[in-house]
Amino acid sequence: MRFYAHSMNEVIMSPSFKVRHATELDSDAIARLACDLGYPANPDAMRDRIRAVSASSTDSLFVAADSFDSPVGWLQAHAAHVIESGFRVEILGLVVSPTVRRAGIGRALVAEAERWATSIGAQIVVVQSNVKREESHAFYPALGYSTTKTQVVYRKPLFEVSSQ
Repeated sequence: MRFYAHSMNEVIMSPSFKVRHATELDSDAIARLACDLGYPANPDAMRDRIRAVSASSTDSLFVAADSFDSPVGWLQAHAAHVIESGFRVEILGLVVSPTVRRAGIGRALVAEAERWATSIGAQIVVVQSNVKREESHAFYPALGYSTTKTQVVYRKPLFEVSSQ
């Protein structure tokens, strides 16, 4: 499958989908796709999150849209200066609808995150993946990513946040 550079809003294309920057109009589809990952959110909450990510100079949110311009996958990436490892981009989330997996959509979304990382001068792209996500443990190495560590993630809510 070939991918073609395109305008800033439609950065990668194929005959069946295109990768572009997400907009608030994509909130319903992004919320549905987030549910596939186990992170339910209503479209209003998702719209607020997309607005915040879009306003951030250190974040990018891409969608892969089908021929009807309906998102079938998304990827969020975040750039950070990290003392121990330098300037990097981290893929914070990637999901592709189960109905269109294995069509090159995830690969195209990662390629766009890597293009963005290169354009802002990041030295490396990193991604963390839950041990339960077995498909990702074959996917990322196939794209040239290597395992660097295993860790435990701790979380402490600072206040109650409703995801609904």
